[in-house]
Amino acid sequence: MENKRDRENRKRQLREGIIDSENLEVDEDFQKDIKKHRQFRVVITVLLIVVIAAGLFGYHYYQTHHQYQKFSAKWEKELSEGSFSGYEAYGENVVKYTRDGASYIDRRGEELWNQAFEMKSPFARTSGDYVAIADKNGYSIYICDKSGCQGVVTTTLPISKVAVSSTGVTVAILEDSKSNFIAFYDKSGTKLKIEVQTTLAGNGYPIDLSISPNGMLLMVSYVYLDQGIMQNQVVFYNFDEEGQNVKDRLVGGFKEYGANMVAKVQFLDDRYACAFAQDRLCFYSLENTVKPELLQQVDVEGEISSIFYSDKYAGMIVKNENGDKELMVYGSSGKLAFRKAFDMEYDTAEISGNHVLLYREAECSVYNMSGILKYHGTLDGSIEKLICLGDNKYIQIGPRFMKELELQ
Repeated sequence: MENKRDRENRKRQLREGIIDSENLEVDEDFQKDIKKHRQFRVVITVLLIVVIAAGLFGYHYYQTHHQYQKFSAKWEKELSEGSFSGYEAYGENVVKYTRDGASYIDRRGEELWNQAFEMKSPFARTSGDYVAIADKNGYSIYICDKSGCQGVVTTTLPISKVAVSSTGVTVAILEDSKSNFIAFYDKSGTKLKIEVQTTLAGNGYPIDLSISPNGMLLMVSYVYLDQGIMQNQVVFYNFDEEGQNVKDRLVGGFKEYGANMVAKVQFLDDRYACAFAQDRLCFYSLENTVKPELLQQVDVEGEISSIFYSDKYAGMIVKNENGDKELMVYGSSGKLAFRKAFDMEYDTAEISGNHVLLYREAECSVYNMSGILKYHGTLDGSIEKLICLGDNKYIQIGPRFMKELELQ
């Protein structure tokens, strides 16, 4: 009894700093108590780590592989009908444009601003906080941010293509009978003292263009003549300080495409860009802004029937001679994310968030970036635009309605 009381007193004195531990003679029972206590703490800590890791793995596995079977509408709002309606995802919100004007609608269906105009064939491009709405083969461009219209461009030549940066700098291909011009405008619509003039006998005829998010790099797809034979190339320009000492600011040209037309070029971010050709998908690095590099070339056997992209991914749907379809998605550096065979008939293929969406009329399929089919089925009402808000939350826009869906 005394021994036990003495041990408890020594423990208390040691905790209170009364006894110098270096000079304390601890008996064997006391040492065993300390050792058992330490072992117990280690075991509990390891078990907690294992349980937490197992929980995180289980949650991740569920989120990745769980397939939703139904949906419910959280809210629905009626939209006014225009003479023609088009939609572009704008962050988690959407820009609606018609021949009579454009409006910015948030994820609850509330109109944040509207801009009236008259266009025969409007189309829109977005990047970061900016959207450019242009009249195809017309003469006007409206440059807007999330607070409303910031500037209007009026051209003297017809507009064929437009791209906008995250800083509001907008570029446009203007068509002339003898040559074409690539013109630059700031967010207020003021024409900048930057212009690229092209001819079929020179750099070529511009097919498509894209501007980097920071507004400093330009990527253009050209068709040009080489000894009377039509060829295709992708060209990069640098309009930052690094490009001042480079002739015509042309920092890179890639002529490996031959007779295969490059119909679409796109900056994914400030570091990576991609080019969609008839028979391949190419990824470029802009790490060195005065020496672009071809990172990856994906050769395609079959017909590329659809292309799509975001700021992180680029993808395509390839149809072989038997009519079988395959979905292929790549990261911004050209690394394969997944490839998946499917048989759904679709009208639209696009990336929204971290999901690939295929839809036609009221039918849709949703794939995650592991290639797992998260949902396949029909929604209430036709789909003109589908926007992913998260793993199981979506905005569905129809001809005259907008609603939020939750997959279950």
